[in-house]
Amino acid sequence: MIPLTIFKRLVIGNVIILLLVFTLGSVVIFKLTGLQKLTREIVVKNQESLIIGDRLLDSFASLIKFGEKYFVSRDIDYYNRVLEVKTTLEKDFQIFNDLMETDEQKHLLSESLASFNGYLERFEEKADQMITGEKVNVDLFFKESAFHLNITAGDLKKILSITRGIITGKTNLSSQMTHQILIVTVVTTVLTVFFGMIITTFNTQSITKSITHLQKKIKKIAQGDFEEIHTIKGPKEIQELSLHFNAMCCRLKELDGLKADFVSHVSHEMKTPVTSIKEASAMLSKGFYSDDPQKLKELFLLIHEECNRLLNSVMRILDYSKMEANRMEYNCVKLSLPDVVRKSILKLAPLSQKKQIDLEFFPPLPDLPDVYIDENRIIEVLDNLIGNALKFTPVNGKVDIRCLSQDSGRNLMLTVEDNGPGIKPEHLDKIFYKFKQIDNGLGTRMGTGLGLSISKYIIKAHGGDIWAQSRYSKGTKILFTLPAAL
Repeated sequence: MIPLTIFKRLVIGNVIILLLVFTLGSVVIFKLTGLQKLTREIVVKNQESLIIGDRLLDSFASLIKFGEKYFVSRDIDYYNRVLEVKTTLEKDFQIFNDLMETDEQKHLLSESLASFNGYLERFEEKADQMITGEKVNVDLFFKESAFHLNITAGDLKKILSITRGIITGKTNLSSQMTHQILIVTVVTTVLTVFFGMIITTFNTQSITKSITHLQKKIKKIAQGDFEEIHTIKGPKEIQELSLHFNAMCCRLKELDGLKADFVSHVSHEMKTPVTSIKEASAMLSKGFYSDDPQKLKELFLLIHEECNRLLNSVMRILDYSKMEANRMEYNCVKLSLPDVVRKSILKLAPLSQKKQIDLEFFPPLPDLPDVYIDENRIIEVLDNLIGNALKFTPVNGKVDIRCLSQDSGRNLMLTVEDNGPGIKPEHLDKIFYKFKQIDNGLGTRMGTGLGLSISKYIIKAHGGDIWAQSRYSKGTKILFTLPAAL
């Protein structure tokens, strides 16, 4: 006989446990369903039947009392009360009929209802005679009605007695079922624990070997080795865990690369202004241009501009950190988007003139709705998009800006299109990554900082969306939408 492997023993053991749990669980579920049905019948149907039955007896007694008082006093108020109680009794009889379970109950209720209707016919007949002024023998009416009254009340009491017997029987049956469920549950628990311990004992050895291999890999990761591992042979869960480890290693390598990009970016952004400040301050400290006020002013102005440039770089990094943590505050007001666009264009117009680029803003429709925006943040987005378009558009190129209505006026869409080198399709999504550079293959590296990544956060925070379209070597179009202030 060929010995079973650990995996086969695991499968066989699991199948045995599943069959055992399924079989015994089915019994428990069947018993619980029956118990639930019994309990619901007792609580909802039988108890309600007792309540309605007692109410019928009380109402019937009230009907008889008001009827007697009417014939004795001939007070029309008592007659009206009789009619009210009659309406209530008819409704309760209908409800009571729906709650009957046995044929005997239904037969008794039918007799009771027939006697009740007979009493009502006699009552209405005598009441009509009294209204028309005819002489009515009240004593005779009471004597004749006693037969119907006794049958109705007696049948109702018999029905209630049968209902109480049904409740008692169902209560005893539910107690038996509860005891059976308890026994099955205990047996299921004991057998499940027993077989579970056996399976765990046989399975420990194979799992321990796989986990030991993973522990060695964790030590390597702690030492900075993010290389992927081969899929570990063993149970399915361990194999999946090794795949997750490989995914984690890929992510760690990516984060390590982002860290390097961040250091490179910050170093590049800060090196140039710091170097300029250092050289300018050194010249001032050595007395250069002491006799030339104009040159001194230029040096001080250079230091001031480079300090602002350095401060802006730091603030962009801080803003991006806030945006990633969802702690950036926005002061939104209702504004005209074309007016905000014109402010950004006016700021960047000197750059377009310097590079001889045709920067054109196509006039929007006159009925364009306003938007709720943080003006400074949207201007920051526009400066990034238009600035990038001017940066990567060649001399004598063209940058077009359009503001359009979209989705029947529910959204506004703004586009910034240039005729620069364009972006390869596989790189379009990556331009919004932080510290990501895209080599377009035409001698230009695109996306050198946080601008587009910050822009995406700002637009998303305003409830809009931003994306890029490009034809490689033909140009790029950046589009974003903002919800209209309706």
